[in-house]
Amino acid sequence: MGYRTHARHTTCPGCREEVYIEELVGGDCPLCGSSVGDVDTSEEEIPFDDSIERSELSWLVLQYFLFRKFQEYGAHPLQVYRLLSKIDEEGDCPVVPGESTRFELDADLSRMERILPKRCTTCGRFILFGGAKKIIGDLVIGDMEIAYHCSECRSKKV
Repeated sequence: MGYRTHARHTTCPGCREEVYIEELVGGDCPLCGSSVGDVDTSEEEIPFDDSIERSELSWLVLQYFLFRKFQEYGAHPLQVYRLLSKIDEEGDCPVVPGESTRFELDADLSRMERILPKRCTTCGRFILFGGAKKIIGDLVIGDMEIAYHCSECRSKKV
């Protein structure tokens, strides 16, 4: 309702009701159909901004869905941003799996993952408390693997 207070409006000469310019139907009042007169709506028109190309728009949509997917798995937003920025800097989206499309992201454990026992991917021990979660995969293949590491294996990797 707040946006209506500053919207352009006029009074219809036929029904004497307040009519907003954006509601006019072909220059006529939507309530009674009488002509409202010469209303200059040219300054209300927003020119089409061609600063975003169609290919950039599809890349933005792809980035959004990748970001949301990684966020569901608990990945840190800054790491996801860096991954997507690295691919964006290289230009075209790669089609061959390789070093540039592989990723390994740190992730937060969900509430259920904190409660349930997990097995360390490196040494095979059961993890009851603590540990770390990593999302490993390749963007081209589209397959992701979630790896858990116990505190000992995690400290060895660092």
